[in-house]
Amino acid sequence: MKRNVMKAKVKKSVRQHVIIGNCIAAVTAADTLRELNPDDRIVILGDEAVPSYSRCLITYFLGGMVTQSHLLSHSEQWYKSRGIELHLATRAETVDTKRRVVHARCNGRKKDIPYDTLLVATGSSPIFTKSFPYDPHGIIGMRTYADVQQLKAWAKKGKKAIIIGAGFVGLKTAYGLVRRGVRVKVVELLPTVLGRMTDHEASMRVRDRLTRHELLDIELNNSVVATWRHRNKYIVRYQNGGEEEADFVVASVGVQANTKFLEGTGVQIDRIICVDDYQRTTVEDIYAAGDVCRSRHIVTGQWIYNAIWPVAAAQGRVAAYNMSGQQQVYAGNIPMNSVDFYEMWITAIGDVQAEGTDIEEITFKSNSIYQKVKLRDGIPISFMAVGNVDGAGIIRGAIVGKTPWKEFVKKPQTQLLPVVNQLGGFIAKAVA
Repeated sequence: MKRNVMKAKVKKSVRQHVIIGNCIAAVTAADTLRELNPDDRIVILGDEAVPSYSRCLITYFLGGMVTQSHLLSHSEQWYKSRGIELHLATRAETVDTKRRVVHARCNGRKKDIPYDTLLVATGSSPIFTKSFPYDPHGIIGMRTYADVQQLKAWAKKGKKAIIIGAGFVGLKTAYGLVRRGVRVKVVELLPTVLGRMTDHEASMRVRDRLTRHELLDIELNNSVVATWRHRNKYIVRYQNGGEEEADFVVASVGVQANTKFLEGTGVQIDRIICVDDYQRTTVEDIYAAGDVCRSRHIVTGQWIYNAIWPVAAAQGRVAAYNMSGQQQVYAGNIPMNSVDFYEMWITAIGDVQAEGTDIEEITFKSNSIYQKVKLRDGIPISFMAVGNVDGAGIIRGAIVGKTPWKEFVKKPQTQLLPVVNQLGGFIAKAVA
């Protein structure tokens, strides 16, 4: 097949910046590149059929809590007004680092796109296994605009869904489906829900709140060992020997970075792309940002995987500066996330799963509120809250700033925090 070479000759005075991906990291980078380089060419290759949207809102869109106009954050006019060349439904297949060309495909047609600088912002995709293989007719993930549209089409009142995984996305998807009248069963291997955000007590409070709804059931300490289609239904077999029927299944056991097209390029990948503090990869003039790459923990200095919206946006902006030859360092971040179910807010900041004899816990409990701060050497390293998350931003500042807890609690603005003023149960202990 004859290749369509798209404007392979780029003027020496004008550089061509190519961005693979169309997420928040990508559009933030493109917007910043345009600010810094009014005359350069900017090309975005997005593998979805729609412009950039707010991925963190797709479960709310599923549940009818936000409209499509709120979800679709960037219109095609947004790109045009900034002189950004947008290619939708275009998937990168390989990258020729010697010729500096991205080989892509759109609707079966091959395209070669040359670059002077390249940003990889391809994000990640849901993990499927032999026990629950991807099936477009009834076993999918919850990651893309196409996924949420498919779930909306399947989510008719009286239907039943099984969600594999009770993590952040799994529970948000369950919540959205229940709001559409779907009976939902969530199956989780671990003994807790929101395992990365909560401890056992916080987890049980969240589970109890969710399962008050008659359409939602959550089963812990169990897993799926096989899934197959039978008479337009799906049969799910569990590790404990039980079987259950559903109209469709949603896999939510984790994600994997979209890096296959980088094979053979020399870009270092350890499950995710290894970048430095300038968002540079191990190949000259190739950068990465967002869920596809690592980031630095601002407190510990260690490399972590923190796939959240603010990190992706910040990394995209830093990458754009360095692609423009204006050196800028990404300072780093800490793990954090927040969600609400039936007006119960849950938030987690920092290393909430930290354990050891050097860890002290400060806990506040009441019927409606549960808060916990973890300290190491008298300095806060995490904050977890269920029911009342006020003051989370203040405590985040203390974690990032390594403010001693004894100094932090003296500040006037902290006195309304239950975990500080202790108008209830107080527990402080070392964790063995």
